[in-house]
Amino acid sequence: MELAQALQVQSRVVYALILRETRSRYGNSKLGFFWALFEPFAHIAVFMTIFSALGRAIPIGDSMGVFILTGIAPWLLFNNIVTGIMGGVDGNRPLLGYPQVMPMDTMIARILLESSTIIIIFLLFMGLALNFGFTIEIDDVLMMMSSAGILVVLAAGVGMINAAIKLYYPSYATIYSAFSRPFYFMSGIFFTADFLSPEVLGLIDFNPILHMVEWFRSGFYRSFNSEFYDINYVITTTLIIFIIGLMAERATRKRARQI
Repeated sequence: MELAQALQVQSRVVYALILRETRSRYGNSKLGFFWALFEPFAHIAVFMTIFSALGRAIPIGDSMGVFILTGIAPWLLFNNIVTGIMGGVDGNRPLLGYPQVMPMDTMIARILLESSTIIIIFLLFMGLALNFGFTIEIDDVLMMMSSAGILVVLAAGVGMINAAIKLYYPSYATIYSAFSRPFYFMSGIFFTADFLSPEVLGLIDFNPILHMVEWFRSGFYRSFNSEFYDINYVITTTLIIFIIGLMAERATRKRARQI
C-alpha cells in the first residue's frame, strides 16, 4: 500500500515537472518548438547539400533526406536525453527543496519530454516525406521501437553518470560536449556500416550508437538488413552503463539537494 502511494506521488511529481518543462520551453515562445523542428532539418539540409555537391548516391531508399533522418533521429534522441538529464537538477533547483521532489524525478521528466519530442518530430518529417511523394514502407515497427527504447536506456545511464560528475565539476558539461562531438561522425548518421572499410569499421565498432542506428534502419527499410549490429553487445553495454548511472545518481542524491 505504501509503495503504491509512493508511486502515485512520484507520478504526480513527474507529470508536474513535465508540464513545467513544456511550458518553460515551448509555452512562452514559439521559437522553442521551432528550434526543435529546425535542428533536425538543419542537419538534413547540410548533409543533402554536401552529398549533392559530391554526387554521392543515396545509400538506401529513394530519398537522401529520409536516409539522414533515420540516422539523425536516433542521435538526437540519445544526445538530447543526455544533455537534458545533465541540466535537470540545475533547471529545477528551486523545486528540490520540497521533500516530494527527488533529483531522479527531474531526470525522468526530461527523459519523457525529450523522447516524446523526438518521436513527434520524426512522425512530422515522415508525414512531410509522404506529402512530397516519397515512398515509405516501414519493414518492422517493433524492431525500430526496440532499438529506440534501448537507446533511451543507454542515454539515461550516460546522462545520470554525467549529472553526477557535473555536481562535483560544473565545467564537465563543456568537456563532455567536446568529447561527444566525434561520436556524431561515428554513429552512422550519413553512412552505413558496410560503406566503411574493415580497418575503419574496426576502430568505431565499439560505439553502441552506431549499432543501434544500424538496428533502427534495419527495421525501417525493407531493402536493408544490416549484418553489423550486435544486439547482445548493445544490451550488455546498455545495462552496465545504466546500472552505473543508477548507482551514481543514488550516491550523489544528497549532494544534489544541498548545492
